[in-house]
Amino acid sequence: MNIRRTVGHAAFAVLPTVLSVLVLVTVHRLTLDLLGITIPAGLLLCTVYQVMTCAFLWAVTGSRLPLAVSGALWGILATPFLGNGAGGGVLLPGVIGDQAQYSGWIVQGLGMGIPFLAAGLLSLPAVRRLEQARTRAREARARAEEGQRS
Repeated sequence: MNIRRTVGHAAFAVLPTVLSVLVLVTVHRLTLDLLGITIPAGLLLCTVYQVMTCAFLWAVTGSRLPLAVSGALWGILATPFLGNGAGGGVLLPGVIGDQAQYSGWIVQGLGMGIPFLAAGLLSLPAVRRLEQARTRAREARARAEEGQRS
């Protein structure tokens, strides 16, 4: 792969990741009361948004690199929002009114985990093709050795 294309694919992940951090950090606490049931609508929206961001990066570049860059960059860009205030921190969840706020941890997992999970899932067909190629090569070698013996 050419270095310009690789750098371009990696750079292409920056803007969608910045937008992802802003959206996910902003709406992750949103809840919706429906028929007496509290639905974590913000976390559901965050999940859908992050999946769509990954699908966009994959569709535009056809490469797994922007997904890995997005996952790594997400944690770096979200760091200013992970203090010890009401939003909590990386090691301890925030506490509001004696209620631990675990949604901050969840949104961190979604923000960093979904891109890496998507890259991993997109790698499975390539790994399968590689295994099939190795099996065919092994079988061809065995047939060649068999032909040399006879």
